[in-house]
Amino acid sequence: MNESSFPLPGVVPGTLATWLRRLQLLAKRAVEGGAGGRFASLFRGAGISFEELREYQPGDDIRAIEWKATARLGTPFVKRFIEERELSVVIALDKSGSMAYGSQTRSKWHTAVETAALLALLAAHNRDRVGLALFDSDLRPFLPPRRGLQQAWREVAVMLLQRPQHEPTSLAQACRALAKLLRRRTLIFVISDFLDRDYVHDLQRLAQRHDLIAVRVWDDAEACLPERGYFLLQDAETGQRLWCDAYDSHLREIWSATGGHFAEMLAAMARAADADLWDISTSEDILSRLQYWLRQRQLRVQRRVTIPQATSLVH
Repeated sequence: MNESSFPLPGVVPGTLATWLRRLQLLAKRAVEGGAGGRFASLFRGAGISFEELREYQPGDDIRAIEWKATARLGTPFVKRFIEERELSVVIALDKSGSMAYGSQTRSKWHTAVETAALLALLAAHNRDRVGLALFDSDLRPFLPPRRGLQQAWREVAVMLLQRPQHEPTSLAQACRALAKLLRRRTLIFVISDFLDRDYVHDLQRLAQRHDLIAVRVWDDAEACLPERGYFLLQDAETGQRLWCDAYDSHLREIWSATGGHFAEMLAAMARAADADLWDISTSEDILSRLQYWLRQRQLRVQRRVTIPQATSLVH
């Protein structure tokens, strides 16, 4: 790979080698800052497979109690799992046309690539199997999960050789393709702006079989229209154009309300699918955001553990 093939010209300061060194330092800072250990402890549970449901016995971990079955049958039941020796991680990265947009110094695609690369390197550091799936209207290159830092850097190279194309997004098709390809339980990071339709059902079905993290990448201008007078809007995927007046207060209100409604809809979809929703804007620091995500997931995991324990003491 040479610098002329680097897909982020004018965005990353310096040369390709400089960017790669920066990414390497970013991954090192993440590991030394505790993100690596937190990543391993919080996601290790995705690498287990269900074996049986049986009655509770003295000495069983109370966290393994299956509360729905217990309530239905009137007798405590626990889920028994077989722990797998390694975790499989797949990073599904949206390379459709809308990902090329960026009103700041960094585009959504650039932000998504850096996020995906950091996650791949963290997983490799934890000796997990890492795979990569790129998609737009269909699943494009797919690298099956394999272990090793060399594999992670290979995936970084594949991402760097890609550019968002004038192709529509099909999250539904990507989810269906991943469901067919991934036989064992996998931790899947879907990194996208989620500007698509009719994908909720397929995303929820994928989340039923796998541990799904939806990482939404967005630009500040998508939430609040910049005051720039008249400007031409062009749909990156359909080519449709529209002139707008950014000083029009009514347009600005509609723009902000639409952005807020979309964020709420996506959050509701994630809750319904029992999937985590992470979000990052093109203006945010990726490492700081990753550490925030991991802390929030840790708090959610702790709440899931302590609430059933407190309930059992009452009864």
